[in-house]
Amino acid sequence: MSMLLSDMLSQSDTGQYLTQRQVSKFTAAEIRQTISSLVSGGHMDLADALSAAGLSLYPDSEDILAISALLSEIKLDWKSAEELLSHLMTVQADAVKPLTWLHLIRVIRCQSEFSRALLKAKQAVATYPNERALQDEFLSLQKLVSAETPDLATTLLH
Repeated sequence: MSMLLSDMLSQSDTGQYLTQRQVSKFTAAEIRQTISSLVSGGHMDLADALSAAGLSLYPDSEDILAISALLSEIKLDWKSAEELLSHLMTVQADAVKPLTWLHLIRVIRCQSEFSRALLKAKQAVATYPNERALQDEFLSLQKLVSAETPDLATTLLH
């Protein structure tokens, strides 16, 4: 058990959270790992608190943005997940990873914004034409949008 996890759990037993100053002694990677451990242990409130502290301390950390987006996805907080993933993509710039694209597309899809998800999937496939998961997502969205509004699907894809 990491020191941060141990500190978080012992503080929570007394009904308290670690202060920003206490959390600032840890790296973004240590915070990410601890959030993951807290979620695995069913301590969602603590994971939320640590995520907020991590975002405050390391607002442009890929580690913190990614784990915080996943935490938002677990909570079905699609708007927050989308904001975090969009920020992560800005940080990653020209090196946006296929998995980041996939999560963003699915988060948009979970908001029932299928046309917008299709546009993002089109961008992702253009960037990573050999990524099977992105191709599958694109084809699935293409069928969905085409079935709902064929003219819109044609317009979006050209």
